[in-house]
Amino acid sequence: MKARDTRWKRLILLPLLSAILIATLALPGLAWAHATLTSSTPADQTSMAEMPESIELAFNETIQGEFLSIKVTNTAGEEMPVGQAEVSASDSHLVTAPVEGEFPDGIYTMNWRVVSADGHPIRGTIRFGIGSDGVLTDAGVAGGAADYTPGADTVAHRAALYTLLSLVAGAILYLGFLLPAGLRGTKKLTRPARIVFWAAMALLLLVILIGLPLQAKLFADVPWSEAFGKEILSQTLEGTSSGRMFLLQVLVWLMIAGAVVVNDMMGWGKRGGHWTIVIIGFVLLLVTKALTGHAAGSEHVFGQVMADTLHMLGATAWIGGLLMLLISLSATAGEGPAFWRTTFRRFAPWAFGSVIALIFSGVVMSVTHVPAWSDLFTSRYGQLIVAKSVLLLVMGILGFLHFRRARREGEERRTWSLVTELAAGIIILVLAGLLTNVPTPQPAAAAPEVFSDVQPAEDAENVRISLDVRPLQVTKSTFTVRFTDAEGAARTDWQQVTLRIAPQAASSDYTEVRAEAQEDGSYVASGLYFGSAGIWNVEVHGLSEKFEQADRTFTMEVSE
Repeated sequence: MKARDTRWKRLILLPLLSAILIATLALPGLAWAHATLTSSTPADQTSMAEMPESIELAFNETIQGEFLSIKVTNTAGEEMPVGQAEVSASDSHLVTAPVEGEFPDGIYTMNWRVVSADGHPIRGTIRFGIGSDGVLTDAGVAGGAADYTPGADTVAHRAALYTLLSLVAGAILYLGFLLPAGLRGTKKLTRPARIVFWAAMALLLLVILIGLPLQAKLFADVPWSEAFGKEILSQTLEGTSSGRMFLLQVLVWLMIAGAVVVNDMMGWGKRGGHWTIVIIGFVLLLVTKALTGHAAGSEHVFGQVMADTLHMLGATAWIGGLLMLLISLSATAGEGPAFWRTTFRRFAPWAFGSVIALIFSGVVMSVTHVPAWSDLFTSRYGQLIVAKSVLLLVMGILGFLHFRRARREGEERRTWSLVTELAAGIIILVLAGLLTNVPTPQPAAAAPEVFSDVQPAEDAENVRISLDVRPLQVTKSTFTVRFTDAEGAARTDWQQVTLRIAPQAASSDYTEVRAEAQEDGSYVASGLYFGSAGIWNVEVHGLSEKFEQADRTFTMEVSE
C-alpha cells in the first residue's frame, strides 16, 4: 500500500508542482491589470490658451504598444493634424501623439483607443477648447473610458475553449487513472476515450488558431473580413501579450500531443507514468488562459493566476471525468455492474478534490473581483457568479448521490442523473466564458467630499456669495451659487451668472459656463468636470438686471 501511495503522489504531485514552477518563472514579467485613464493633456472639459506640442494620455497600468489610436476632430467633423500614437519609451503607462499642425481657436473632440496589457481594448472621448473661441460655454459630454462589452464571437470562443479543455482533461483522467491498471491495454475500454482525446485535441488546436485573428479583430476594431490581414495578424502576434500567449499555447499543444504519440509508440500507456508530461502541458495551457483574463488584471497577479488555474483544473477534471463515465457506460455494457462501481469509486476522490479546488479558488477570486456582498446581486458579474455557484451545488449533490449508489451492491446504473450533472457542468463552462469577458464590479467609492463656503462679493456692497460644489473630486460635479444681501435675504435679480474654473497652476486652462436660475433662487451649473487633482480656482461672476456686478474667487483642493 505504501509503495502504491508513493507512486500515486509521484504521478500526480510531480506534474502539478513542475507546471507551477514553470509558471512561477514566467509570471514576474507579466504583472498586468486593467488600465484606467488617470489624466490627459489636454484635460477633459477644459480650455487652453494654445494647443500643446503633444497629446498625452496617462494610465494607471501598462499599455500595449500596438493598435493605439488618437484622433481629434473640430466641430465640423474635420480630422486635425495629429501624428501616430505610441507608448512612451520611458513610461509604459503613458501614451503620446505629436501635434503636427495648427489648431485654430475652437472646440475639439478627441477619441482615443488603447489595449491594456491583459488584452482588453479601452476607448474614451475627451472634449476640450483652444483659445478665445474655445471656451466651453456648456457642460458638454464628459469624457473618460467606455466599458468594454464582449461580442458573441468572443464569448463563443471562450465557451468552446473551456469545453474542449474539459474533454481533454476527462480523457486523460479516464485513461491514466480511472481505468484499473490491468485494463488499460484493453482496446474496447480505451478506444472511446482515445477517440474523444484526439478529436478534442484537434478541435482545441483549431480554437487556438482562431484565437489569433479573433484578438486581431478585437484590437484593431475591424470586421472579420479584415481580421486575417497579414499586417494586423503580424501586429497582434509580435506586439501584444495575446500574441505571445498564442505562440505558447501552440507549443504546449505540440508538447501534449507529442508526449502521447511517443509514449504510445513505446508502449508505456499501460503503466500510466507517461501522463506526467501531458499533465504538465495541460496545466500550462490553463495558465496561458488565466493570463488573458481577469486574473492577469488583478493587483496580486501570481496568486490570482494560480487561483484561476486551479479553478479551471478542478472544473475540467470534474466535468470531463463525468463525460468519460457516461461514455464508458455504453462502451462497457458487457462488463457488468462491478466494473461500473469500481470505476466510479475511483472517480469519487477526483470529484471531491475538484469540489475543494473549485470552492477554494472561487472564494479567492471572488474576494478580489467582488468588492461587496451587494455586488453579487446588483452587478452582472456577481449575478453570473451566483448562478454558477447554484449549478455547482446541484452538481455536488448529484455527485454525492452517485457515490452512494456506486457503493451499493446490485444497484442499477442510471444515466439520467449523470446526464443532468454533466448538463449543469456544461452550463457552468458557458458561464465561465461569460465571466472572463464581463467587467468586474468596481469598489464602492468613499463618500464624496464637498465644498461649501460663503464670502462677500469683491466689488459689490452688501452682497454675499455662497458656492457649493458636489462632489469635490475628479469627476462631473454640480456647482450651486446663491446671492444674499447683508440681512441674509436671497437675491434673485441676477440676469447672468457665470463660472470660470481653472487649475491654480495653469489659470489659462479654464472652463467657463453659465449657471441657470432655479425656482428656489439658486443658480446651478451641472456636469462640469475637474480634469485633475490639485488646487483649483472657481471664479463666480454675477450681473444683475441693473448691471450691478458681484464677483468672488473661491479656492479649493480637488481629490482623485
